[in-house]
Amino acid sequence: MARAYQEAHIMDTLTASVKDLQTKTAELAKAKGYHEERIKNLTTANAELQKKYDALEVRMKANEHNTTARILNTHLSLSSLPNKNNIPLTPLHDLSTNRPLRNFPKHEKDIKTMGSTDVIQALQALDVPSLGLTPGEKKAKLRGEVGLAKEDAGGGSKEVDNNDEKRKTPSPADKARTNTENAKKAAEVRRKVLEAKQKKAEAEAEKGGGEGGKK
Repeated sequence: MARAYQEAHIMDTLTASVKDLQTKTAELAKAKGYHEERIKNLTTANAELQKKYDALEVRMKANEHNTTARILNTHLSLSSLPNKNNIPLTPLHDLSTNRPLRNFPKHEKDIKTMGSTDVIQALQALDVPSLGLTPGEKKAKLRGEVGLAKEDAGGGSKEVDNNDEKRKTPSPADKARTNTENAKKAAEVRRKVLEAKQKKAEAEAEKGGGEGGKK
């Protein structure tokens, strides 16, 4: 009887141990699945952050190029060179690709003959809203984005006198306002890039912690 009791006790103990191991195995499998899913989500989030970061970096480089291009085009537009109308404009770049705009006007005079579709596409590539504007207003918007002076009623630039020889120098207030606006735009782009970098670093750190827990 004692032997039978001992064997039964041993069997019960082994059965309980097996059940305990099965429970722990199931819990480990569940935890493994949870961590694998979490790592998968973190990997996806990291890829999305990288994509946003790359887009911001491209946009920032395009903005830097366009700022320089506008300055060059402004100087050309306001210059007193006799052959300035034959000097090509510096093309602006698409903010989403950092590549030269398609059908960009070669000379200032070419903006007048640009088709409506080309004007709209150029404004869209520069992230400039044009909905509700007349064709003339859209071209005026594009002139401003290119860095050209506004046209007067006679078709010339307002900053140039009737003889097209003298240049009107922007006032200190205009220069300060332009510099402030450009600085704000540059600061906003840098802020977005830094945020993207920080989120990317946090995602990678969390991913590393998840993989460490898995091991």
